[in-house]
Amino acid sequence: MRVLFTSSAWPTHFFAVVPLAWALRSAGHEIRVACQPSMVPTVTQAGLVAFPVGADVDYLAIRRRTLEVEMRGRPGPGEPEDPEIGKVFDGWREATLGNVDELIELARHWRPDLIVADTMSPGGLVAAHATGVPGFRHLWAPDILGSVVGRQVLADLPGFYEPYEKHGLEVTGDPATATIDPCPPSMQPPPAERWQLRWVPYNGPGVAPAWLGKPAERPRVCVTWGTSTAGTAGQQASLVPEVVRALTGFDVEVIAAVNVGERDSVPRSDRVRVVERLPLHLLMPSCRAIVHQGGSTTQLTAGFYGVPQLALTYLPEQVKDGTAMAGTGAGLHLPVQEVTPETLRDRIGTLLDGGCDDGAKALREEIHAQPAPSEVVTRLQEVVGR
Repeated sequence: MRVLFTSSAWPTHFFAVVPLAWALRSAGHEIRVACQPSMVPTVTQAGLVAFPVGADVDYLAIRRRTLEVEMRGRPGPGEPEDPEIGKVFDGWREATLGNVDELIELARHWRPDLIVADTMSPGGLVAAHATGVPGFRHLWAPDILGSVVGRQVLADLPGFYEPYEKHGLEVTGDPATATIDPCPPSMQPPPAERWQLRWVPYNGPGVAPAWLGKPAERPRVCVTWGTSTAGTAGQQASLVPEVVRALTGFDVEVIAAVNVGERDSVPRSDRVRVVERLPLHLLMPSCRAIVHQGGSTTQLTAGFYGVPQLALTYLPEQVKDGTAMAGTGAGLHLPVQEVTPETLRDRIGTLLDGGCDDGAKALREEIHAQPAPSEVVTRLQEVVGR
């Protein structure tokens, strides 16, 4: 069986689909990943074969253009729609649909038996319809897609079906054969019509430092801020220095996991260790707690290991994801507008005192109870067989 994955222009979106691609490859199937040229190293470092298609898209630059409108939020009941809301959808199309023609050409030439597209790579679903093969959407965050509500939202989006119509395709409702969902049900809004998939952490390649192989002398707390928040809102949006300062009042070891170039912004002490580009799945098993920006893959990785977490959210999707995580009891959520030295110390103290331990354990058990990638491979094979 040939399976074509289509990936967006953002590495963490691709990381979420890697475990399923590995499971398919391990089952003997031929895997290719269609991506923009700048994503090729990310794909090949995961041990997969890349098909570069189309031109590079600056995902963060597009997001910066639309952020002001996004931050205003949806109007309340009876309030008029934001006249600039079209900018958000135009930016989404620019970021996700620029390579549709190339994807269709690739699919017609390579002739996959099915296509798996991440949420921000909907061109893969257009290519699936154009070539008459099953097309699956792969989520990486709490989302309404793959539900009754999601179908209606897609139907109401202006111009959503234009790429299909351009290629002579008549599509209504949800264009995906099914939606594959690695988020545990407790973090998703009902009603759901999705294929559940166990979240298997992969945060990119890396080398485990020697100190990770030794027991920590104190409870270890990870502080990380991802890459999209600073790239979208600027480095001033990072709260890593404030969080590290708040943690100095506790008897803990702080691991500040930052991006290259951010090391100098972290306050130093003999209890603070700064690491650059250390994959989170290597660090989480040794941690007592984690404080982060509310990124969905960060939350799910911490959830997989049962680590209590504090999400300090800024971007709209982070607020949504942080709320979903806190709703499970696995951690706490604090919008950045409410962050002060006092609120930080209070929430961190709750985590370290065990206030979220039961919820974090329950979320871990829920994640591990979902179908393994190998089980989803069996379902995919059955669909192709039919």
